[in-house]
Amino acid sequence: MVALLETVSDRDVAESLKGHTVWVPRSDFPPSEEDEYYWVDLIGCRLYGERDGQPLLIGLVQEVLDNGAHAILRVERYADDASGIPRLLLGPKGKPLEELVPFVSAHVHTVDLANKRLDSNWPASY
Repeated sequence: MVALLETVSDRDVAESLKGHTVWVPRSDFPPSEEDEYYWVDLIGCRLYGERDGQPLLIGLVQEVLDNGAHAILRVERYADDASGIPRLLLGPKGKPLEELVPFVSAHVHTVDLANKRLDSNWPASY
């Protein structure tokens, strides 16, 4: 692990860091612009889709992927039980079900980071 306390201004030093993970304190992140989000903030959010015109929980965002054109949310499928507590949905082999949802305004229309909630028009089905 290499600790950097200042800006890397030399190309050779920067090249030597290739392949390393860069850790930055959250306090050093610049503020995001309107309708821009840090991917790390999306992880753990509940994603709601639509079913019969009503919002329905799809699941929890586990990861944000980049396909080159736009971000994609990797969502572990959950459903609210009768008491409103989300339960993990498992496939026939006992593995968690997942869904990939494009993180684009055409599908995800509301991002509420304070409440860790994303609302979309993505079809929610069980």
